[in-house]
Amino acid sequence: MLASWFPVYGPSASSPSESYAGISATDYISSKAPPELLLHALSAASDKLAADFGTWKTPWGNINRFQRLTDDIVHPFSDAGPSIPVAFTSATLGSLASFGARSFRGSKKIYGTSGNSFVAVVEFGKTVRARAVTAGGESGNPASPHFNDQAKRYSTGDLRDVYFYRSQLKGHTEREYHPGN
Repeated sequence: MLASWFPVYGPSASSPSESYAGISATDYISSKAPPELLLHALSAASDKLAADFGTWKTPWGNINRFQRLTDDIVHPFSDAGPSIPVAFTSATLGSLASFGARSFRGSKKIYGTSGNSFVAVVEFGKTVRARAVTAGGESGNPASPHFNDQAKRYSTGDLRDVYFYRSQLKGHTEREYHPGN
């Protein structure tokens, strides 16, 4: 319901409701919104899901997607292109692993354009240990095997080991760079 509420009634709407000025939309929804407004938002969300996906019982992952097709700054999102389901929502809605998504050019699915681009968990001790993930991949070149190689990990929260020490790099290095050579 919140995903449907924000575009229609949220702070970015062209004429947001004056009745929640001064408090966040989520606080308004949870504590001040009249029942008839909540019912209307739920009905509108249900109707949109049924119109776009055939049923209101559509899994979140069929709607909320990660897509990286090109290296374009303004990405050409497309429902016809390959994409990956993402369980996260916007930090505005309380998600620590933030994934801000919206529809594009009449798309039915929503695609992530903001949120965490890098997530890491670090343990400091006698040695440093860490796990991390990068949205998409390390490369901006679509021809690189590292352009989108971490997308699935990112979408599921499957963090990889981070190597801090030379001994950890053995077997994980594709090439080395030495300035001046």
